[in-house]
Amino acid sequence: MGEGIDLIMKLAGIGILVTVAYSVLERLDRKEWGQLVALAGVALGFLMVVREIYSLFDAVRTLFNL
Repeated sequence: MGEGIDLIMKLAGIGILVTVAYSVLERLDRKEWGQLVALAGVALGFLMVVREIYSLFDAVRTLFNL
């Protein structure tokens, strides 16, 4: 159960950092860079979730000897 909370906290941290960076870049009239930062944050979060899903499927495969 600890890993689930850890993943949620990491995703929340990424979200907060991306939000702050986007806000700062938007105020500096660098909206394009802000969009790239947001896209990178989404991609990083997606990769973290995909890694956990792969781990889940691997555990299920091991459990059922597939």
